[in-house]
Amino acid sequence: MLKRAYKPNKSTHIDHVVRFSYDINVPENAQRVVGYLRVSTTEQKDDGISLDVQRERIVAYCKMFQHDLIAIYSDDHTGRDINRTGFQSALARMVETDALLMSVSLDRLSRNVGDWNHLLDTYFGKGGKYKFLAFDCAGMDPRTATGRMLLMMRAVIAQGEIDSTSERTQVAMDHLKAQGIPCGGLPYGKAYSKQLDEHGRRVVVEVPEQQATIKYIRELHQQGKGIKTITDILAAEGRPTGKGKAWNRTVVRGILIREGLLSIRHYDRTGAVRDTNVVAKRVAELRAKHLSFGEIGAQLTRENLMPPIGAKWHAQAVARVWESANSYDPQKAMEIAVGLHKANYSLRKIGEELTLRGLTPQRGGVWHSAQVRQLLLMAKISA
Repeated sequence: MLKRAYKPNKSTHIDHVVRFSYDINVPENAQRVVGYLRVSTTEQKDDGISLDVQRERIVAYCKMFQHDLIAIYSDDHTGRDINRTGFQSALARMVETDALLMSVSLDRLSRNVGDWNHLLDTYFGKGGKYKFLAFDCAGMDPRTATGRMLLMMRAVIAQGEIDSTSERTQVAMDHLKAQGIPCGGLPYGKAYSKQLDEHGRRVVVEVPEQQATIKYIRELHQQGKGIKTITDILAAEGRPTGKGKAWNRTVVRGILIREGLLSIRHYDRTGAVRDTNVVAKRVAELRAKHLSFGEIGAQLTRENLMPPIGAKWHAQAVARVWESANSYDPQKAMEIAVGLHKANYSLRKIGEELTLRGLTPQRGGVWHSAQVRQLLLMAKISA
């Protein structure tokens, strides 16, 4: 099964295998087909007709050409990524049965150019073993340079459509939020009902079970219990979460902030130093003391040495500064180590000095005494 490094934008559902009527006899050597359907939202899946239309078109095509339609899978999920349970199941069934993957259009499979590069390289492109058919791209052979070019152009258009839609949606949501109208995701304890107001918008209602949990969190906080303790209690008692996920401290902290029981700490960064050279030098000094990137970030924040953007250092940002300002140069490191050794520097001090001068060992990122000793031995100097 295909795996991706990122997570889907929302939780998926389990009813992906679609029932369909297919009562024709096909030859034994008929082309096997795995169908795939997709809509963007649960509401379209439950109340719309798009899935029915897609299914009927795939079934009709297979009947017309006497293909062996062995399964149809579906998703109610965005096309921005391919980490969808239905789509992954369709790919797995395609590989298992050596079938043709069929969809009514290319954008039903994916609206992401990067994902299409991956699909073509792995399954459908030159050297690929499998085939797919999207009705709007019929006749384009991704095994040829021209076919791949045309398909990628279609993929660019599909991604551009969803990007434009997202942009327009975000502008509209910002406008509504500025007017105090709820839209988008709601905080824990509230949900959209099916009832519409006079403007045709869904009415926001309170969820009694979640409201009871909020009240319980308030009580635990007033008893002096910390965020981690509250999180553990909620998890142990099996209290309901907003999206079916496990309780964590970030969720509990957010609830306490919305209830006015915690305040968001705002840092005063007046006069903050954002000079990259100064910051890089200080990172090297702290790294020479064998501090982790997280510890260095906390220290830089306390010293008001700030990143180019933002009011707080994170470990990954510190690592980028360190990597950009340092280099692995064994010959230069050896020359400096020999000079410092002759000046009676200890192995630990030599390691610190090498780090301060922007030189890193081949592995580990920080010099240890054993590494310095090895460096001196390479220079035929007895430590």
